[in-house]
Amino acid sequence: MCDCPKVHFYEVDFKLVGMKVVPSHKNCCEPLSNEQFTKFEKELVKLWGIEQA
Repeated sequence: MCDCPKVHFYEVDFKLVGMKVVPSHKNCCEPLSNEQFTKFEKELVKLWGIEQA
């Protein structure tokens, strides 16, 4: 898991591991933790302007 203190949405890369797409940090190439992924998802939704119901 990635131990980087802050991950911005532009630093996330998606890699195929087996048959699963895994978000990973571009600098350390480690998969994101669940906490980092939820933060990334919130930033991305906010950037795209999608309202969640």
